[in-house]
Amino acid sequence: MKRRHFFRTLVAPAVLPLASRVNQVVASNVSHEPQGQWPAPDDPNYWRWIRQQFLIPPDEAFFNTGTLGACPRQVVDVVTRDIRQIEETLAHWDYRPENPDWFSGYRPQAELREKLGKVIHASAHEVALTQNATMGMNFMALGLNLQPGDEVLSTNQEHPGGRCGWEMRAQREGIIWRPLEVPIPPPDPEAIIRIFAEAITPRTRVIAIPHITSMLGIVMPVRQICALARPRGIFTIIDGAQAVGQLHVNVKEIGCDAYFSSPHKWLLAPPGNGFLYIRQEKLGEAWTTLCSSEWNNYRDGAYRLMQYGTGNLSLLRGLEAAIDFHLKIGPDRVEKRIVGLANRLREGLQKIKGVTILSPVHPALAGAMITYRVDAVTGPQLMDEMWKRKIRVRSMGNENGVRQSVHIYNSPEEIDATVDVVRMLAANHA
Repeated sequence: MKRRHFFRTLVAPAVLPLASRVNQVVASNVSHEPQGQWPAPDDPNYWRWIRQQFLIPPDEAFFNTGTLGACPRQVVDVVTRDIRQIEETLAHWDYRPENPDWFSGYRPQAELREKLGKVIHASAHEVALTQNATMGMNFMALGLNLQPGDEVLSTNQEHPGGRCGWEMRAQREGIIWRPLEVPIPPPDPEAIIRIFAEAITPRTRVIAIPHITSMLGIVMPVRQICALARPRGIFTIIDGAQAVGQLHVNVKEIGCDAYFSSPHKWLLAPPGNGFLYIRQEKLGEAWTTLCSSEWNNYRDGAYRLMQYGTGNLSLLRGLEAAIDFHLKIGPDRVEKRIVGLANRLREGLQKIKGVTILSPVHPALAGAMITYRVDAVTGPQLMDEMWKRKIRVRSMGNENGVRQSVHIYNSPEEIDATVDVVRMLAANHA
């Protein structure tokens, strides 16, 4: 074979199919529908069909969404398919800006940000994609202009990812981080609001609090606290790691300046996804603390906070599929279902002598996470007894019992089975 002909045959297959290969990759993930037809909303088997969309074995009850949610089947399928297609098409992207970039991670992802904005009622311009809630929190804790002596109000219920950025700045720069004590359980929203109202001083610059606390599942009165802060010029930051997908979140109604979350929990997206919302009027007040080529691009809003380099774009495709799944059911319907199941659990536990519920029982403060303990039974013991019956809850330590997180893949029968186990243990240790 002549050398000219050899090179022509070698190069041609790699060059010619670029457009078709690009279209294949882009089109492959357009549909995020589960296999089979969605049942009608009033179908009595609707939630049973939803349960079948998850890979959790049918004989196991998973109640640890507060740590990691289970991905629907179509989310898993989208991610795994996309990973394979990226590996098969690495050579087909030619670094031309007019062609889709399906693997490098340096594009604004505007369509996905817009879709995520629909979940929380924000514009794409106000949303940055991160890798988890901790990253979003650190952008805010480390990116705001604060001076020594400036004060940040928080709670004693913060997750480490929500507090450690402030701790570091307090030690390094001399800001004042004040975690306020929230009663366990709080009697009503007014008690929490009063704690913050009385704690604000002329030095207060930031209020950073969880929407739902991770240990006890307290649904904080974030809207009222933000209303306290705004007329005083106090920047408000909400940790929504446990809220997005559990509650129907509307950041405009909350009135916060920033909101971050981990969709791998209640939104049922793959781990490695997160987001940070910053209100349009406040976008310019946060420096990015992770820099690449677009770090100073203020024209494109929150995109300058997405400069973390090459990442796993397949996880973003999974996030998109999870959002589609969530929106197909409807945020209000999801909240109604899981809070209703949690109320069933709460009411069952309240009837058992020897059980102490540490989470709130006030309707305005209670969500789908319940932490409780049984007299004379440690948290690990209670967790292990549950797992003997294929019920997975999370131990919260020897003194604080277990945390049970209820989601759409749980059923009334699983709730009742939990109550039966707790009743038996309480009777055995009376």
